[in-house]
Amino acid sequence: MPEWSDGALIVGVKKFAERDAVLSFLTQKHGRHSGLVKNAFSKRQAGDFQIGNLVQICWKARLEEHLGTVKAELLTAYAAQVLDDSARLTALSCLCAMCSLLPERESVPEFFQKTLEQIALLRFDGWKTRYALWEVDLLKALGFGLDLSVCAVTGKTQDLIYVSPKSGRAVCRQAGEPWHDKLLELPAFLRSGREDADNTEIKKALKLTGFFLENHVLKTLDCTIPAVRGRLISALNDDA
Repeated sequence: MPEWSDGALIVGVKKFAERDAVLSFLTQKHGRHSGLVKNAFSKRQAGDFQIGNLVQICWKARLEEHLGTVKAELLTAYAAQVLDDSARLTALSCLCAMCSLLPERESVPEFFQKTLEQIALLRFDGWKTRYALWEVDLLKALGFGLDLSVCAVTGKTQDLIYVSPKSGRAVCRQAGEPWHDKLLELPAFLRSGREDADNTEIKKALKLTGFFLENHVLKTLDCTIPAVRGRLISALNDDA
């Protein structure tokens, strides 16, 4: 009987029967995984099983391919930290929902750490910029990493302001100008990693990552972008 323990972020909760739930987790060593949690909606445990919370889980099943059952111990209630902020709560929902794009049971330890960091820092300033940078990491975890370090045409590392929609590689101003209407804009903070970008730059970044999600990743996976991502972008528009 396969059995393992791991640190995990709760990224999905579906009610099953009266008090049970099928939970989806992003785990540190075992990738995106699901399992049945008994009495998840009991009075004693109801607050523990919220999306975004960090838990220690023990998963076991009769066969490896089965859904399995999970026992979970709450480590950090990240969801409670943003309950009073609708925009941050939407961002938390979006982070968790976008994890559903990851293939099941494929280990992504580096991406787990990046996602945990985003959720842990969500209550602090700079969360909008960090979310946009996280979507670049998501693309990489999904097998379509962007190369924003050097111009695909000239090899230059300066004045990179475009991205090729075909290759996902950066293009400098000089090389890209003749085809600027066919190229995607590259916000500078996606290269620098700075956390003080304004909403205009953040929306450009999400337009960039959204393009590659729609036109490369999702066509391969045959799925759709979670609707909550659109609500997050609308929240940015309202806060412009």
